[in-house]
Amino acid sequence: MRPRYPTKQYIQYESAADVIKVYHGQSLPVPVQTYEYARSLLLAGAGAENIEGALEVRLKRQEILNRARPPRVWILADETVLCRRVGSVDVMCDQFRRLLELGELPNITIRIVPLSAGAHPGLDGPFQILTVGSRDIAYAGAQIGGRLIEAGDEVRTLGVRFDEIGAEALSRSASRSLIEQKLKDLT
Repeated sequence: MRPRYPTKQYIQYESAADVIKVYHGQSLPVPVQTYEYARSLLLAGAGAENIEGALEVRLKRQEILNRARPPRVWILADETVLCRRVGSVDVMCDQFRRLLELGELPNITIRIVPLSAGAHPGLDGPFQILTVGSRDIAYAGAQIGGRLIEAGDEVRTLGVRFDEIGAEALSRSASRSLIEQKLKDLT
């Protein structure tokens, strides 16, 4: 099995995006992953053939956060991503520190959906919505790939789901406090 990559077209859209909205429930999304967290995820993937190549793609995608006019990034993640250890304790501590660091940037908002929220529309799987110019494009993740969605109705549906998930999420500051607590619990 080869590592999962979004389509080349998606990566082109992502690199040009003005706004990126990401929901993830099982792991932290690529834009905020540390090298070791990403590596640990890829190693856990059964039979990943080219881990170094996949890591290179992931790190290259993160470069958008450092451009002169970086995108506005909204991340919603389930609390389970903070509870599930990926790699060693040190990997998780570094990952939590990275989340806290990125969460301080004015263009990045990280919010956690607490376990107490129960069932919500995000349980159907991860997705991203990109705003490129005046156009919204989405990508719905899946086990062995994903699907680029350029049709307006489906993209709007995912936009509504993102808002519904966001309504269940902790505030930015409460999310930060939860991440700080998880880091403290590990150290």
